[in-house]
Amino acid sequence: QINDTHPTMVIPELIRILTEEHEIAFDEAVSIVRSMVAYTNHTIMAEALEKWPIDLFKRLLPRIYQIVEEIDRRFIEKVKKFYNNDETKVANMAILYDNQVRMAYMAIAGSFSVNGVARLHTEILKSRELKDFYEMMPEKFNNKTNGITQRRFLVHANPLLTDWITKKLGSDKFITDLPQLSGLKQYLNDDKSLEEFMEIKYQN
Repeated sequence: QINDTHPTMVIPELIRILTEEHEIAFDEAVSIVRSMVAYTNHTIMAEALEKWPIDLFKRLLPRIYQIVEEIDRRFIEKVKKFYNNDETKVANMAILYDNQVRMAYMAIAGSFSVNGVARLHTEILKSRELKDFYEMMPEKFNNKTNGITQRRFLVHANPLLTDWITKKLGSDKFITDLPQLSGLKQYLNDDKSLEEFMEIKYQN
């Protein structure tokens, strides 16, 4: 799971591992990687659409850069075919362009899923920021509204802690109304409660 573009290097690195260490053909390696990588765009601000100078990238990671070049070449072929050799679209969508490696575009090209983190945000990605990509690959784009899933990560995964919280708060309403957890603040300096909490951590 690529959260914003910082971990996008996983795409060429996995391709390198599959082709060089496991002797899998490049086409198959790309297909495998694309089937297992998903990209979450958290914001349309510049830091979430990370770009690297090609000169720096090539100097630090020469083999990875060669793989990125091949990913880009293959992706541009698809863009040209879909958009009837429209050079504006190629400029808008190329991974390598204007002496930069555009990490968000590699994340899109190299994954099976692209999601925003709120309905409005996802619609902006589809209609503005990543419109050309959406037109070409609408099946990749989807929404995952941000939030914490206390029912999964607390109730299901940590029943000891769930029972302890329920006893301390006097009800299990926090399961559907998370702000109820603020009631635990009264136990911040309660030695007995802190011991109970640490025992649960130990048991887990």
